[in-house]
Amino acid sequence: QMSKSTGNFLTLTQAVDKFSADGMRLALADAGDTVEDANFVEAMADAGILRLYTWVEWVKEMIANRDSLRSGPASTFNDRVFASEMNAGIMKTDENYEK
Repeated sequence: QMSKSTGNFLTLTQAVDKFSADGMRLALADAGDTVEDANFVEAMADAGILRLYTWVEWVKEMIANRDSLRSGPASTFNDRVFASEMNAGIMKTDENYEK
């Protein structure tokens, strides 16, 4: 928990400058997921920024290599299993909406 007396207090502007808006969103979303008081942890904000950076770099890599990725109809066993599970989920969702 932040407190001016313990020296770990940040204003919203300071926090966004330090961690970015997205880093703050991730840390704040994780801070209060129980019935306990919310507890902002700087390490979580740092980890969130790292995850975002890693994800953006992966997306850039996939875009750069998209010509080498498979396309077309499902061809492997895993592709067929995935498509089957997705179709089963769609059918169950449709049935539940109809009910």
